[in-house]
Amino acid sequence: MGAIRLFLRSVVFIILTISCTIVALVGGLIFGHRFALGTQQFWSVVMLKVFGVKTVLHGDKPKVGLMMSNHQSYIDIWLIPKYAITVFVAKAEVKKMPLVGWGASAVNTVYVDRNSKESRQQTKNQIAERIRNGRSVIIFPEGTTGDGNGLLPLKPGMFYNAAEEGFPIIPTVIFYEDADLAWVGDDNMADHFFRNFSKPSTTAHIVFGEPITGTDGEELMNRVRDWKLAEIERFRNTYRK
Repeated sequence: MGAIRLFLRSVVFIILTISCTIVALVGGLIFGHRFALGTQQFWSVVMLKVFGVKTVLHGDKPKVGLMMSNHQSYIDIWLIPKYAITVFVAKAEVKKMPLVGWGASAVNTVYVDRNSKESRQQTKNQIAERIRNGRSVIIFPEGTTGDGNGLLPLKPGMFYNAAEEGFPIIPTVIFYEDADLAWVGDDNMADHFFRNFSKPSTTAHIVFGEPITGTDGEELMNRVRDWKLAEIERFRNTYRK
């Protein structure tokens, strides 16, 4: 039964992703990026339902700012846009990927080449422009996925940029009741995908903190880290006893 469920979900995923990508590309050209972002939000909500991911929002929907979330799974990119009009920051290589890159470009993704100083400056300028236009920008400062039981070391660059530019940081925590949903280490993506999405359902929790501002990048990073760790511990004590 699990294999049949996964097959049907995968078919819907492929068809809907292609359809939404086309709609976002064409609609974005005609109606602007906000239409494309609305299509992304629709895609995210439907994907969560299709794959049986029940979501629980703790507190209020986020204000506009630079969202800094922990990162555990590819589900994260569906979960956050459900609650806000958002733009992602992605590696420059994503832009060249068939389908994925087209869709990412349609929704105004900010691309960065971490090996290029010029690219990093352009990224900072583009983030400022997105936030001024009322769109939150999402980054995962850990840089990769973790197991959900804590945090990996945070990359400090964007904290210093936020301090310099005055970006409000929206600290964000995602927590999955099923620890197996974390995709980390040498876990094969195909095995992970089958293992988790053949299950009937799972539950994801998300909380957005109040905006944090400051002029000291290191202090901002420490405040965000402390808030995240406290929230993760709260979720662990509640849902993984």
